[in-house]
Amino acid sequence: MQVYCNEKYIKSRAKLGRYASFAGMGVLLVGLIITWTAGPEGLSLSFLALIGGFVLSQVGLYYANRFGRPERPDQVLAKSLKGFDDRYNLFQYTSPAGNVLVTPSACFAFTIKMQRGPIRYQNGKWKHSRGFRSILLWLGSDSLGNPSKEAEIDADTLRRYVAKKLPGVEIPVQPVILFGNPTAEVDAPGSPVSAVHYKKLKDWLRGPGKSGTLSAEARDQLIELLSPPEAIIQPEQPDEEQSDQA
Repeated sequence: MQVYCNEKYIKSRAKLGRYASFAGMGVLLVGLIITWTAGPEGLSLSFLALIGGFVLSQVGLYYANRFGRPERPDQVLAKSLKGFDDRYNLFQYTSPAGNVLVTPSACFAFTIKMQRGPIRYQNGKWKHSRGFRSILLWLGSDSLGNPSKEAEIDADTLRRYVAKKLPGVEIPVQPVILFGNPTAEVDAPGSPVSAVHYKKLKDWLRGPGKSGTLSAEARDQLIELLSPPEAIIQPEQPDEEQSDQA
């Protein structure tokens, strides 16, 4: 498999996350100091500082969870695809869509969620069951949100980007939700968007995800568009299984 990864983009977002987190803590501290020292007349300023600090902290958390964690979501995706041959091309942050996989017959836009524990799609809604420990750590983690909606937005972002750069070229884009936490327990048979645990992704691509309508000519143009030379990383040789020729 060929992997194209924009490391410069990832490093800059990780740095932004660290700066925003430190700034948020600093502004929160200032707000607390004002509360303790200024009395009632400083209440408005203290309130604004607390709001600003909270917003900065959340921005830092957002980028830290995506780009600053020990095993980033993009790395989980790349490892889960290890063993596919060079007909499979993975593009990570080389386009506005984030993580894009081009196979011999299809194009997938991945939305990666790293929540742990039971995750279900039921009655048109996503539900994430949190244990007591997870509740205590709530402020330090992402909420599940609406993965289906996020995936559709990511796929539409890629469609619009391709339509602008390759007018007249038909590129069918399929959204996929990937759950990348080893402890995630995914139960989403009724999801409007394909939802797969990363350990089952290769089997899914060999089965339901194998079919597609991406033409060879459109595929070549898409790969050329998404693969800047400075972002290419030579694929590692698989260590436990041979290249997938399926």
